[in-house]
Amino acid sequence: MLRPLPNFKDASAMEKLGRLSALRSARLDAWHGLRDCVTRLQSASESDDLQIVAEARKCLDRLEEVSRLESE
Repeated sequence: MLRPLPNFKDASAMEKLGRLSALRSARLDAWHGLRDCVTRLQSASESDDLQIVAEARKCLDRLEEVSRLESE
């Protein structure tokens, strides 16, 4: 079932929806990045581990930041 369309004339509601959409997109991007890091760790040589772990840490930091922004 389709959800009803929002009131596009309500600037406040549109601003809230835009913020939520941006946060969802940022969260999804971070999850995809973290998934890619785990996949690379499973198949990489040990010499690549530190670089991949650093990238995964950035993804985790982003997820924490998005969570913090969602609670504001």
